[in-house]
Amino acid sequence: MAYTAAGVVALLGLWCSVVGFTGGTLPLIGLKTAGSPLVGLGFLIVVTPTLARLAFWITLAPLLPAIKRRTR
Repeated sequence: MAYTAAGVVALLGLWCSVVGFTGGTLPLIGLKTAGSPLVGLGFLIVVTPTLARLAFWITLAPLLPAIKRRTR
């Protein structure tokens, strides 16, 4: 489940990166950008991996106590 959430958010981040390169409206945020290589690279290198990590750990966090009990 955590990998699925991280994958979905990574695809959303990739979509935002494409919009950052080409220009347009960012999905779910509604922020308009004119598009430039700097904005696209910023999304690709910083924003997308950060959002994917956050989504992974947010969905995995409720399962950690159960995993801990199971591995004892």
